[in-house]
Amino acid sequence: MKRFLSVMLLILLFTHCKENTNVKPKIVFNKIAKLNESTQEDYAIDSLDKIAIGKKIEDKNKIIQLKGTFKIALGREVMRPYMHDIFVSRNDTLLQFYNYKKFIINRMEFKSYFVKINYEDGNYESILLVNESLDTEYNSMIVYEEARSEENHSRNAQIVGDIVQIIFKSPTSSKNLDFQVKAGLFLDYFDSASVDKKWGDKKILMENVFFEYELKGNTINHLKNGDWVEVKYSFDYDQVIIENGNYINGLRDGEWYFSPEGPVDMIKKFDNGRFISQSYP
Repeated sequence: MKRFLSVMLLILLFTHCKENTNVKPKIVFNKIAKLNESTQEDYAIDSLDKIAIGKKIEDKNKIIQLKGTFKIALGREVMRPYMHDIFVSRNDTLLQFYNYKKFIINRMEFKSYFVKINYEDGNYESILLVNESLDTEYNSMIVYEEARSEENHSRNAQIVGDIVQIIFKSPTSSKNLDFQVKAGLFLDYFDSASVDKKWGDKKILMENVFFEYELKGNTINHLKNGDWVEVKYSFDYDQVIIENGNYINGLRDGEWYFSPEGPVDMIKKFDNGRFISQSYP
């Protein structure tokens, strides 16, 4: 009888332990899953993952589309980009695009492409992030560059929450840039409610004195809002021009006026960041 009771006691203990081991991992797993869904690590994009470079893009229409996106992303700098001659001297025929890994910023997934050019006296590599579900000038960003030749140029990105800081190391005096990722777009981000930045050489346009580069306007919640005047480099003209128009929550809206030297030369119309039409006065 004692032996029978001992056996029964062992069976009950074994069953109790087995139930506990089944329940405990389930509770821990649920906690881990919830944590992964609610957090995002900050990180830097300061190197190239060679293993992540995928298949080369061969489709001609896709290449044309990526060249246009890359040009717009490069033009997000106010100053003339270090690699401006990619398009100015028709070096864009040397551009090669490859599929690259995906990036998560502010819970948004971005497709990326590895971009490279092989020159006779050097090479160029970069990473282009694109939100291909949106068709605006704000859907892309170059987050990494490395140009090696007689002079070296680099661009890295620091991701902190929804903010992307672009950091340059270049022979030129390129200014670091800040962007906020919002609704899948890269929008210019400022700490102050009023912006009035001037730098570079002075020049006279329309009997007014301008610095080589200028940004002037107001912000709401760190994003451009209202009327802005921007003196910046333009790929369309291959020179510094004056751009003037209205922003709504960081997006161009309405008519924008482009003046290379003197009167307005071109007018572009936007609707909440989306390009609508282009005309000439």
